[in-house]
Amino acid sequence: MLREMAARNVTTAVPPRVGEVIRRLRAQRGLSVRALAEQAGISPSFLGAVERGESDIALGRLAQVAGALDHDVASLLGFTLRSSTPRKIEPVTSKRSRGRGVAFAAFRVPGMSLELLVATFEPGTEFDDVVAHAGIDVMYIVQGELVLVVDGEDHLLRSGECVVWPSSQPHTMRNDSDAPAVAVGFTTEAVY
Repeated sequence: MLREMAARNVTTAVPPRVGEVIRRLRAQRGLSVRALAEQAGISPSFLGAVERGESDIALGRLAQVAGALDHDVASLLGFTLRSSTPRKIEPVTSKRSRGRGVAFAAFRVPGMSLELLVATFEPGTEFDDVVAHAGIDVMYIVQGELVLVVDGEDHLLRSGECVVWPSSQPHTMRNDSDAPAVAVGFTTEAVY
């Protein structure tokens, strides 16, 4: 009885189609089957059979192909996210306000120390706090202008500009302009 109940609660992960993944990445890099096979140290006919789904590939050989495509096996197959199919993620909730007139959302990427950040600033608004944490931050200004303050120094950023900085430095953002501003970015360590 317990076995039956446990079996019903188990979800089966659908593995990716390895050959299709390899073919797509190979094509994106402009490589022929022969060129990728040579780089991976395997036979072109075997690689072709894997791409067509006519042959399975052992983990060791898959690691060779992944390396030739500048991946590791996990990232090649998409299992760093613990799933081979797309999955929606909800923003991380926090009771902490980031500031009056500032809308802020953080989306934690499952299985990784990575968060996608989205911040909208009304004119004349700013984050309430200065933060510092491990990792790096990358921010792209989608709309308007924002001032990034890192270690007390102002950096004016305009729409279309991207900036990266060490998150260990105290930092905050503000909108000094008369127009709304939107920034999208990521941090390599969780903010919340």
